Amino acid sequence: MWASGFMLLCLVVFVIGLVTGPVLMLFPVYAEEILEEDALFAALLRALPIGLGGIAALIGGSLSDRFGRKLTLLLGMTGAIAVGGLFTTQTPLFIWGILCYEGIASGFKTAGGQSYLISAVPPNKLGLATALYFISTTLGSALGSAMAGEVIARIGYQVFGGSAVLLVGILFLGACLFLPKISQEYRSVRDKRGETSLINAFQAYMDLTRRREMRMLIGLRLLPTYYWGSVNLLMPVLISRIAGIKTTGYYGAMSLLFAFGCQLATGKICDTVGHRAPAFVSAATVTLLAFGVAFFHKSLVALEIFGVLGTGAAWALSTTIPRFINEFTAPDEKGHGVGMTHLAWSAGFLAGYVASGFLVNFSVQIPFIVAGIFLTASTAIAYRLWQEG
Repeated sequence: MWASGFMLLCLVVFVIGLVTGPVLMLFPVYAEEILEEDALFAALLRALPIGLGGIAALIGGSLSDRFGRKLTLLLGMTGAIAVGGLFTTQTPLFIWGILCYEGIASGFKTAGGQSYLISAVPPNKLGLATALYFISTTLGSALGSAMAGEVIARIGYQVFGGSAVLLVGILFLGACLFLPKISQEYRSVRDKRGETSLINAFQAYMDLTRRREMRMLIGLRLLPTYYWGSVNLLMPVLISRIAGIKTTGYYGAMSLLFAFGCQLATGKICDTVGHRAPAFVSAATVTLLAFGVAFFHKSLVALEIFGVLGTGAAWALSTTIPRFINEFTAPDEKGHGVGMTHLAWSAGFLAGYVASGFLVNFSVQIPFIVAGIFLTASTAIAYRLWQEG
């Protein structure tokens, strides 16, 4: 019964990834080529929306636990409809408005989608299901990146942006009609707790932060995404400068397709041996690769190798997070757990994105060295969780 809803959920996040992945990845290039601005401009323009996404995830987590997973997910999908318009204008204020709305909606999408996943899938299948869920996003982003590079190089940014709006609009209508609501079993658990007020929702988050294991999970989510923010800003620009926009698009496709395999393998391993050891191995691997990018950033081959491997390791680490949330939270706390960890993700991504846009003006190496230091700390947390497991 749960399988049909899960497959439709994967289709939803696949199409969202198909659209939002390449748009957000190529935005720094768009800012440099079309808007004639530098990397710091792109970073600052995206800074507030990323922060809004993290705050919105807290609200989305409460909405998901109170009103349902599907409604929260549908609200999040509206951001994917709007983001295609990013490439149809050169007005900074309009671009900022689109990014702000997409950031808020992404918080709802993450809270609704991941809590839907955790609540709908049996615990003994959650590792593989999580991998398939993230793979759907990854595969969508990979295919979208390859197509975006070709379309933009041949026709232009505006055609791609308009097509993206139309595609997600059709998907939204389909999800409204066919995506099933979560099971009655979950709703009965929620109803026993009762409808929560805003104050009680805030109290629920405070209760979670008092738990030591949740604080460690927040660190495991926040620190690695500093690196991910740095990579998302700088890697497309560095590769585009060396080899052009088409190569940048194909790099995005290759890195995400490699992440496809890493996520699938990690999901199966998590269902077999647990999620703590894979989290440690993934965190340690991405740490080494971040330092590799720092010291070999002038070579296209090195950038592609370290970037592709780093993407796979980062996504493998992300694949373990829903299992940690499921382990550390009660059935009626899943939305709050997702909201809190996504706020941590947004804070890390925001810090990496903005700080790297500033630090790269001094040296390309510095942003990745700083990211490597943060990753070292996250590896220590992952090791501690592994030892305590």
